[in-house]
Amino acid sequence: MSMTLFWVIIICSAVAVVIGWIAYGIWQWRENKLEKERPKVRSERYQQATNSVAEYAKKLAEFKKPTYKREDTSSSETQNQKE
Repeated sequence: MSMTLFWVIIICSAVAVVIGWIAYGIWQWRENKLEKERPKVRSERYQQATNSVAEYAKKLAEFKKPTYKREDTSSSETQNQKE
């Protein structure tokens, strides 16, 4: 009798554990699905850093290389050779 009661308790416990794991898996899947739908929360510091990088990139895109007028190198070479 006691051995039969033991196996009944073991089987009921195993069934309860299996049901618990299935319920946990469903709950975790539902939480992941909801998390993907929510917008990501960004901190103020992160937003400031992102904005400063975007502003810097915009400034780099608008930057134009300064042009310098160079002296004619061939005329300076000829002057050096004449001396």
